[in-house]
Amino acid sequence: MTQEKTTKNAKEKAKDTEPEEVDGELRWKVGDRVYALWGGNNCYYVSTIAEVDEENRKVQVTWDDADTSHRWVKFDQVMRPSDETVAWSMARIDRRAEVRDTDCKGRCLFTNEAAEPGMVVFVEKPLMVALPALAPKLWECLQKLHEAQPLNLGTVTFHFAAIVSILQLDEEGIGVIRDKYVPEPDEEPNDDVLRILKTLKDGPPEILGGSLKAVDLTAKELQRLVSAWRYNSFGHHKEDGLVLYNRISMCAHSCDPTCCWSYGDEDAFVLRSRISLAKGDELTISYLQDEDLLKSTAVRQTKLQNWRFTCMCPRCALKVDLGRGFRCQRCRLGILYPQVSATSFETCRVCGSCPNPEDTKMLMQMEDEYVLRVESLDKKDLEDVQTVYQAAIDIFERHWILYVMDTILWEGNRPKAIMDAMEHQRRRIEFHEHYYYRPTFILAWCHEELGDCMQTQFPKRKWHLMQEFQRAYQMLAILCGSSHQYTASPYNKLWQVQNAPADATPQS
Repeated sequence: MTQEKTTKNAKEKAKDTEPEEVDGELRWKVGDRVYALWGGNNCYYVSTIAEVDEENRKVQVTWDDADTSHRWVKFDQVMRPSDETVAWSMARIDRRAEVRDTDCKGRCLFTNEAAEPGMVVFVEKPLMVALPALAPKLWECLQKLHEAQPLNLGTVTFHFAAIVSILQLDEEGIGVIRDKYVPEPDEEPNDDVLRILKTLKDGPPEILGGSLKAVDLTAKELQRLVSAWRYNSFGHHKEDGLVLYNRISMCAHSCDPTCCWSYGDEDAFVLRSRISLAKGDELTISYLQDEDLLKSTAVRQTKLQNWRFTCMCPRCALKVDLGRGFRCQRCRLGILYPQVSATSFETCRVCGSCPNPEDTKMLMQMEDEYVLRVESLDKKDLEDVQTVYQAAIDIFERHWILYVMDTILWEGNRPKAIMDAMEHQRRRIEFHEHYYYRPTFILAWCHEELGDCMQTQFPKRKWHLMQEFQRAYQMLAILCGSSHQYTASPYNKLWQVQNAPADATPQS
């Protein structure tokens, strides 16, 4: 199975053969150009439907490279070439996922169909994209207010988005925003909201583009809209602004999310399954960045207080935090992991010892000191970073603060000390796979970048190069699709290595 199946003109070829959509379900017919899941590696490739079996809900496809394996594919494993980037109809999204009330988390999102890793669950268009260009005078006004006296949220974007919602959306759209989760539905207007409303009412109409709608807004209504944007929106990926979606805002957080996401056409939200999902499984995403998922349970819980909830996901429910390893002070071989909810350690698995209360207190204090030290490191001062790292590895093993320093030393050493850089990259991969074994963009790019370095240092080590680029490709195929530009990069490198003459030096 080759990447030739994901040809650049796949979308153009499919324009005249778009399948009919009935009640949110696509009706396939012979000749349709589609993306189908190839069972050899669970990635999607371009093909043509050769036969449709309505009774068993599957199709037979003809792969573009004439491969004859895994040709029968289930309906729910077939997509239009545009389905990875273009927003779906709401009827089709409703077929794939539904909102349900839960006992402990309120309304959450669940899948109506099974899914393999990397499968698109749905693609949703934004309810609204709040960018400065929508109301430049309002943006300028809020920026001046913020400069004169900083808003408590530290940015004007949430207030700007709330006001622009009133200016741009109809009552139905505004009602959708009002219905979004906020921690305190009856929250009283704060000083920032009152100050902004007063400025708008006293200022010239040009600030609002001549509209009176926002001026007539009550303080409590504005507070509700600001909070709805604060707790449910995403930062825009290109500009200083926010994006709000209807259905995706129902996705609960997990530090081990079942789904991952990327952007499609016109800010569409492409939701993919990160793991195998059964019908009825909950769809979750991470509200944290990938690098935060590699930090301790305590750090993650602190960051999640921005959304005013305590995470109870499987990772946070573990009794022991495997991202905070301490070197056993007795045998110097075993690793001690602390209990999450108590100031005590697991027994060393090598020598069977356990620190006494006094030693435990000392180790915990040292950890706190190192966390502060690492957070204050100057990334450009590699000598200082190396000094702190050298001291830390005598105390810690498989600890997230070592991972942070490995990242700094990888990036800093790569230009001039590539062998040292490669060792720190290898340690980053080792920690990631130990502490959080799911595919992430960080881990995929770690493998690809290590492959790039291997190519310059050990060009004849073909098996190693193929392994690194293959891992990067497979992870990115799950995270953003086999036809995404991110995925094409390691794939092309893998292809070059595979097809290079035995005595040739692969090109980076």
